[in-house]
Amino acid sequence: MKNREIAAILFNISTILSEHHANPYRVRAYRRAARNLLRLRYAVADRVRAGQPLGIPLLGKSLTAKITQLAGTGSMSFYDEICAWLPPEEQALLRVPGMGPTLAARVHRDLGQIDADSVRRAADSGQLQRVWGIGPRRAAAILDTLASPAMRQEQLDLR
Repeated sequence: MKNREIAAILFNISTILSEHHANPYRVRAYRRAARNLLRLRYAVADRVRAGQPLGIPLLGKSLTAKITQLAGTGSMSFYDEICAWLPPEEQALLRVPGMGPTLAARVHRDLGQIDADSVRRAADSGQLQRVWGIGPRRAAAILDTLASPAMRQEQLDLR
């Protein structure tokens, strides 16, 4: 995994925790870790594979273990657990690249979209741009990632 992908998941975790009124220090720790991760000039996944320390400043043991798990395996059990706090439709939309928890909630509320095909149709028809926070560039980026060969290979079935 790239640092940017890991940071996106950490930002998603901080958003979900914040929406559920978790400890503000914990929320801030996830945001700080994500920002510090984006500043690094090396790939954390490479360090995990080599067995080296992560080298991210101000990181506790628990968060270090979670980032190590995410960088090593591509998934984090804690992220899966807190995603279960969300409604099923929003969980499905989180799998669409470029959508975080807040944007998934807005799309679900405004359009009621629950799968990748309906999001793709909404982006094609311009309906996706009616959601606050989605302009032409973001809609095009979401459409591009949904149309990529890697996404087609995964056969996103988000129901």
